[in-house]
Amino acid sequence: MQPSLSFLQAASAKSGSALSPSSSLVDNNLQLLLVEDEKKTLSYSLAMDAAYSLASSSSMQCRGCGFSDHNSCRCCKVAMLVTRRKEIMTNPNQGQQHRKNNNETATPSPLWCYQEGTNSINDKSRERNQSALNQICIRYVNSIEDVIRFLVYAPSLPKHLIPLEGIFLLGLGDLISREHSAGVMELTHALSLASDTGCVLDKMRSEMKDDCSSSTTYSATLVASLNQQIYSSLPQTAYKQLGFSIASVQINAPNSTLVFEGLSSRYSFSFTNNDDGEIIWSV
Repeated sequence: MQPSLSFLQAASAKSGSALSPSSSLVDNNLQLLLVEDEKKTLSYSLAMDAAYSLASSSSMQCRGCGFSDHNSCRCCKVAMLVTRRKEIMTNPNQGQQHRKNNNETATPSPLWCYQEGTNSINDKSRERNQSALNQICIRYVNSIEDVIRFLVYAPSLPKHLIPLEGIFLLGLGDLISREHSAGVMELTHALSLASDTGCVLDKMRSEMKDDCSSSTTYSATLVASLNQQIYSSLPQTAYKQLGFSIASVQINAPNSTLVFEGLSSRYSFSFTNNDDGEIIWSV
């Protein structure tokens, strides 16, 4: 049975004919820079939806996590690095802003995403499978150095912790904005390293017997989310050279859109954020 795609995967596949081969969807994978909405809720929700789709549809067998005997494999299939959001406080005495280091603001809670016509309002099948969620390894990062260290060492982690399906870098633009005034070099460095790490993961995965027996071509999914400030500072040629496509989340209630940028023709796909805190999509 054909695995269900997430909204990011389906939209990327639909616009793939206009993207370069290195950045288009390969089967159920993508390499994408996601420009966030202001509150990040929708962009983080779409990213989590894509990560869950990868984990739940993966054909990889247990790699020795130690939980498989209980039918609850916890091998890492997708790594999600989430930037801790620092709260900006105002000093009432001096009128100056400073960062509250001990109390990070809450990371946006992902909304439930599903394809139009596939679920009814009270259908319990909409609940995410816990075993797939266990295979999404979430790490909180405080600096761009944390991200770089993970990307460098990811292929050298214990076998069951290597994220062979993909890596998501949520809030990458915030990290760079926080630490660097311009950030173009830092962003290019991080994306280049992510691309290199993805290539290593591809090679490692191709050597696995369960995937070698399949005719399907796999490529590690790489998604990084950027705020508008960092996206605007990115040279238009940089992401193409690194093999990334760019899509931005744009809110126009009640329907929002995912718009693919940098193409000869703009491709946009609509989704609805309804009153029940759900994202309903179709492409």
